[in-house]
Amino acid sequence: MARIRTVKPEMWADERVGRISRDARVLFVGLITLADDEGRFRALPSVILGHIFPYDNDAARKLTGWVDELLSQGLVEVYSHDDMPYGVIPKWLKHQKISHSRPSILPSPSVNGNRTLPKKVGK
Repeated sequence: MARIRTVKPEMWADERVGRISRDARVLFVGLITLADDEGRFRALPSVILGHIFPYDNDAARKLTGWVDELLSQGLVEVYSHDDMPYGVIPKWLKHQKISHSRPSILPSPSVNGNRTLPKKVGK
């Protein structure tokens, strides 16, 4: 089922968004479209690159840097569960209104109160 996601105009005026590069902003908007109804996404580089940058040959070598920019501004968080990398957009419900929400099939970023953050996406 297709999901409709919105980007509020105020996002572009957010200072945290303004501190990241143009390509990291494209990544952030792409992650909004990749995320499920609870703001979670699989953080495997192949998933992210295939969804957001399928035609950009240089994206694979730049992805980690862009993700680091998003992490440094608190725009995304990454975690692992059973050695698989996942991500979440922390302020998801503040910025997305989900009609007919479906529960996430991805693990929660907080399992028993513990969060494991991989050093790099996909690692």
